[in-house]
Amino acid sequence: MSIIEAFKKTITFIDEIKNEGIIDDYALIGGLALSAWIRPRTTKDIDLVVVVSKDMKWKHIASIIETRLHKKIAVMKGTQRTHIKEKLSFVSGQIEVDIISTKGFDLAAESIKNAVIAEVFGKHVKVAIPEYLILLKLLPLSSQDAVDIKALVKKTDIKKLKALAQKHYLLPRLESIVRL
Repeated sequence: MSIIEAFKKTITFIDEIKNEGIIDDYALIGGLALSAWIRPRTTKDIDLVVVVSKDMKWKHIASIIETRLHKKIAVMKGTQRTHIKEKLSFVSGQIEVDIISTKGFDLAAESIKNAVIAEVFGKHVKVAIPEYLILLKLLPLSSQDAVDIKALVKKTDIKKLKALAQKHYLLPRLESIVRL
């Protein structure tokens, strides 16, 4: 299964559980989200942030995915470094899908609230705006993240980016990568 097929299948499923009230909202982040803003690059995964409905527990989300998609789920606890508290992963075709909860992760929750609808591989999906993609990439900050940030910064409102980076205590890290 190609990344396009895996993406379409994943988004269709996420839309279904959103319509059922299992999750309240979601947005695309990571490498695929970049394609809505800059020249697409190769990526090996699909990254989503989700707002879990208040009556739903993370383990139930994992169980629903496992049951309905017939996928083995890896449920992980997050790390202090990335601010992620709850994350699960599964493989669709040969593509890894990472779903990150907004629980205790204000930056991710804000990224969903401020996301816009874009067309990605023929599907209309909420995509984090460049300012939030940059801030989310500052947390793990791999060498690829630094390259992505430098490309994305050209698509941002610099004043807004600086204010958000300051708010989330990421301004020094941002300024270590790009001149603002």
